[in-house]
Amino acid sequence: MKVLSAVLALAVSLAIVGNLSAEEKKKGKYPDRPTIGGMRMFEGLDLSEEQKANFKELWKEYLPKLKAVGEKLRDILTEEQKTARAEARKAAIEAGKKGKEVRDAVQDAVKLTDEQKAKFAELQKEMQALRKKMREKGMEILTPEQKEILKKKFESRKKHKAEEK
Repeated sequence: MKVLSAVLALAVSLAIVGNLSAEEKKKGKYPDRPTIGGMRMFEGLDLSEEQKANFKELWKEYLPKLKAVGEKLRDILTEEQKTARAEARKAAIEAGKKGKEVRDAVQDAVKLTDEQKAKFAELQKEMQALRKKMREKGMEILTPEQKEILKKKFESRKKHKAEEK
């Protein structure tokens, strides 16, 4: 069950972040994201119209809450820290770093104060709680067969990532 929860958490995170095209980013427009319709994670699950509608409702319920916490997280940083974060991220990616290496480089560049660290930790817990609730409700939408397919996809992806290292 933990694996399935982790898979749905990943899928939800991807839905939140979304894959905007460069043009959409430049214009500052966000497409109407009904939920997970276009996400690769859910390809092959053959979601029914009812399930799609349920995910859309789940999305409508949690997106504003997740965005609000995200805004609070961004507001913790000063303008200088935001600039340092962006520059460090860009440099790390250009250097070929990925995942944890990028996060570590960004964290080193931002230099949070103890007060900022405390606020950040508090908001991260809030974000995790929201994602957990959303993940649990999302798992209730899927059939046992769909959960099994999702589990196999996650295990395959995990194995592939392990082989890359």
